[in-house]
Amino acid sequence: MREMQTSLLPAGIVVPTMDNTFFSRLADCAERFLYSKGCMALIMSSDNHAGKEKNQLRTLAAMGVRGILCVSGLSELPEGLVPDNLPMIWIDRKPSAERVIPCVSNDDRAAMAVAVNYLIRTGCRHILLLPGYLAETRTSPRVTGYEEALKKKGLKFDPAYILHRAGRNPSETETEELVRKTMESGLPVDAIITSSDRAAFGAITALHQVGLYVPEDVKLVCFDNSPYSAMAAPAITSMDRQPRKLAETACTHLLSMLRGENVPEETIVPVSLIRRDSTR
Repeated sequence: MREMQTSLLPAGIVVPTMDNTFFSRLADCAERFLYSKGCMALIMSSDNHAGKEKNQLRTLAAMGVRGILCVSGLSELPEGLVPDNLPMIWIDRKPSAERVIPCVSNDDRAAMAVAVNYLIRTGCRHILLLPGYLAETRTSPRVTGYEEALKKKGLKFDPAYILHRAGRNPSETETEELVRKTMESGLPVDAIITSSDRAAFGAITALHQVGLYVPEDVKLVCFDNSPYSAMAAPAITSMDRQPRKLAETACTHLLSMLRGENVPEETIVPVSLIRRDSTR
């Protein structure tokens, strides 16, 4: 089939924040890919604020964009917020919606199981999890995967080991405070899994404040595998989520929808564990 001429077609991209390397990488890769196909992209950051995200989606639709890529923090897409005939693709997260909206994501539940099982193999039994901030309350698949992985290994799931950020301050700042308070409480911890490299840096700072070190006292795994994970001291074991693959797959699906073609309702991009010094 001859490719549709998409020159100067506008598209919208909404991400939760641009100061997280994973989301900024997603947005950058998506914009570059769309531009290579003759599309201009308008990038918006919701600042992890549900109301702002809704306003941005509404505004993009009113501006006449031909399609939207969205990394959403919503639990559900309000009916009528975006016209039913406006192509949309969820990336990374899939809110509920009245209509079918394709999603390109990682399997965070399975990825978390990989991280937990790896730490258990290294001898860890008390694993602290910071699953990341969501603008609206909903169950994180990372928490589900964490709980399932522990139970399959015969370990007790304790909600005290799940630390949720409030989303009011930078991830490293909130993580530092949460981890420090947890360590000072006396809760036994021999490993930490964080939602990002910035959160991992906050965890390392908190551990130093209470006289503990990575990996001698506490092993550390983070998600996203940005360049900073490898540059840290010690280099941080990380879950590589392939943001470029996520972005380009989502863009390809969006362009296919603009041509009137069907695309898969769900596309999973695999996550791989990159072992480094923080878990040696």
